[in-house]
Amino acid sequence: MSHMKRHYLPLILLAFCINTACKKDNMHPFPANDPRLVWQGRTWAENTGYTYLIGSASSLKFSFAGARCKLWMQNTAPEGEYNYISMVIDGEKQPRQAIRYDTLTPLDIIPAHQASTHLVELYKETEAANGALIISAVEADSLVKMPVSDKKRIEFIGNSITVGMSSDASLIACDAGTWYDQHNAYDAFGPRVARALDMDYMLSGFSGIGIYRNTRADSPVMKDIYPSAFLSPNPNSPRWDFTRFTPDIVSICLGTNDFSDGDGSAPRSPFDPELFIPAYVDFIKTVHGYYPEALIIITNTPMLDGQKNEILMDCLQQIKAQAETSLPGLKPMFIFPFSSVYRSGCLGHPSVEEHEKMAEEFIDFLEGI
Repeated sequence: MSHMKRHYLPLILLAFCINTACKKDNMHPFPANDPRLVWQGRTWAENTGYTYLIGSASSLKFSFAGARCKLWMQNTAPEGEYNYISMVIDGEKQPRQAIRYDTLTPLDIIPAHQASTHLVELYKETEAANGALIISAVEADSLVKMPVSDKKRIEFIGNSITVGMSSDASLIACDAGTWYDQHNAYDAFGPRVARALDMDYMLSGFSGIGIYRNTRADSPVMKDIYPSAFLSPNPNSPRWDFTRFTPDIVSICLGTNDFSDGDGSAPRSPFDPELFIPAYVDFIKTVHGYYPEALIIITNTPMLDGQKNEILMDCLQQIKAQAETSLPGLKPMFIFPFSSVYRSGCLGHPSVEEHEKMAEEFIDFLEGI
């Protein structure tokens, strides 16, 4: 089922983009804190200006003038591990690629089409559990100021489903590689919904996480890691600044791992609604505290069927009623049920194709409300 892994704090930077290196080819270095660089999702900036892509589908967008540019980037996954990125260049999605280098290294970006300016979008495909990607600078002839976004905003909170774990076996087969080789956050249902409805978005997801217990352990659960910029239970982890992204809509897709039977390494008690319901209401209280004006949608999970799904749907009805009654100022909530079971991807997760179907359902639902 879903994978739960402890977060690793940022590593010490091992290399720097110095001016002499960045001025080759008559290009100029623009630091990561340049206002013409647009960051979205769970990111964090050091006092040096170096910026970390942390959460799944966290992104950097910028427009540059010239025929090419370079992106100075470093992988900070635990030793021997790596992250994946995808880029969209001038609207064309590029294949996922693994980033393994542990020193700041220039990534060449050469657009396929000639134009006076080019738009680059960089997305982290893996999740916070894999460590961060650090970006120190963009090297280009010049940067073009991006328009200020006035789009509606949506946040997707969830587990492995939300972050697109095990969805994409196009590069490495399901039975090969490591647990995150099939991560594809860009094509997960949430980002698809946001792009289709022209909304800005953020994913706050962690594989294996639950409301009152996780796949293999009782803690830390989502409420424990949600306030951390790195989605870490470590109290010394930098805190997330909730004023940076204020969503109009929050979608919460949790419960799969609370229902999990565990991995067999330790006795696992049956799912307990008496623990799940109050813990879920308490988490909604947390979210509502950060976003008092947001519309909150709670969903079932496309990985549960039969009796488990019936129990979950009954719990969601009780959670909705209790939250609306007990939380002052909370807008009426909505429950969204996925109509089918989607788990034809790796490890019984939704595939990329199924994420597309899930997004279509969710879009219809949003347009209806």
